[in-house]
Parts: sequence; structure tokens; C-alpha cells
Amino acid sequence: MLVLKIILWVILAVLGIILLLLVLPVSGQISYIDKRISYSVKYAFLGMYDSDGKGLIPWFKNRRKKKKLPEDDAESEETDILEDDTESEELNISEDNTESEEPDILEDNTESEEKNIPEDDTESEETDIPEDDEESEEPEKKTLGEKLEYILNIWEIAGRPVLKIFKGFKLSGLYIDFAIANEDAYKCALNYGRICGGVYSILAWLGVLFTVKYKTVDVFPDFDAKESRYDAAVKISFNFMNIIIAALWFAVMYIFKISIPNKKKKKQI
Repeated sequence: MLVLKIILWVILAVLGIILLLLVLPVSGQISYIDKRISYSVKYAFLGMYDSDGKGLIPWFKNRRKKKKLPEDDAESEETDILEDDTESEELNISEDNTESEEPDILEDNTESEEKNIPEDDTESEETDIPEDDEESEEPEKKTLGEKLEYILNIWEIAGRPVLKIFKGFKLSGLYIDFAIANEDAYKCALNYGRICGGVYSILAWLGVLFTVKYKTVDVFPDFDAKESRYDAAVKISFNFMNIIIAALWFAVMYIFKISIPNKKKKKQI
């Protein structure tokens, strides 16, 4: 009983650690300001990697490199010793081979004589494999209409779980500051209209799929500037628990809306 209790506690502890890892969010931040890209990736409160080459991943890589250097030196010394031993063994083997050539010639002659002996002409009779007269039942092929109906049902069921996964991506602190510049006022106005329309249409599409929180969104024409400015920044966070919830949701809907009704139809037929 004590052993079973220990095993149960260990299993519960492992499940708790897995749930904790799934609940903790993964976040990333990316920005393009003053023509410079900077980014960083974090798991919970731990910095994993950033544009400056800092974080846990570079730290682990550097530790592995430091450990490999002394090991490589030791391996090179061992290989040198082994090469010396192999050279001495090859010399001994070459001397032994000169002595073993004569008996090999005699053995070859005896083998050639044995091959000249005629073999028996008796051949094994081929046994006829009985073929089953019963034809294997082939599974019924689905028609094109049934396949389309199945795909549409899957699409209908998977819609909300997939949207749940997309909504799990949270875009916060969205910062956009675009200054559209051109020496020609007419071209500047045209570029401003095109870029402004494209930016706001993309933001509307992002708002449907993801959870978005804006900081500032500013697109304006700058007739006095010589060059345009495109500054943007956003923070993205995601929780892996949303994938598990969406997968369970899809599995339950598939069982009750596709699997069980199909079984009922087959029984009726």
C-alpha cells in the first residue's frame, strides 16, 4: 500500500508540473523603431532569447561549448595512442599472412574439386498453394457527395475550436507611428491614402482573429519631411492550455455530431 501511495503522489506531482508548464504563458516582444529591429522571447518570467544574444538558450549553448573543448583534447590524445598501436598490429599481421598463403592455396584446390562433382538432378516439387474461392470483402467506397458532406461537417465542428486557439494569442501594447513623406504633395497624399487603408484593414482583420489591445495607432502625412518613418511595436503572449481545451472541445463535438450519428445510420441500413 505504501508503494502505491508513493506512485500516486509521484504521478500527481508530475501532472501538476505539466499543468503548471501549460498554464504559464509564452510571450514575445518585437519592435522596429528608428530602422532597428529588436525582439525578445520569454517563458513566464524567464528570458529565453533576445536580439542582443542574451537569455537562457545562449547561456546553455556557451556551457556546452566549454564542456566540449577539454573532451575534444582528451579524445585527440587517445586517437594518437590508438594509431600507434594499430601500426604495430598491422606489421605483425603482414608477417602472419605470408605464412598462411600456402595452406590457403591447398584449400582452394579441394574446394574446386568438390564443385566439379555433379549435383543431384532431383528438384523439389512445387506445392500448389490453394486459393480461397471466397473473395475478400472490399470496404464500401464513399461517393463524392459523402466526402464533401464529411469535409463540411468537419469544417463546421472545427470552426469554434480553431477560433479559440487564435483568440488565445494576445496582442497587447500595439504601437504604430507612420509618417508618410514625399516632396510631391500629390504623391504624398496618394501614398497616405493607400497605407492608411491597408493598415486599418489589417488591424480590423487582426481584431477578429486575435485579442488585440492598442497603445497608439497614428498614420499621418508629413509634407515637410524628406523620408517616411515607419515605427511599430507589439507584445505577443500565448498560453498552451488553449490548445488542449480546443482539442478536447473538437473531440467531444466530433463524437456527438459525426461518430454517433454515422453508427446509427449504419445500423438502420
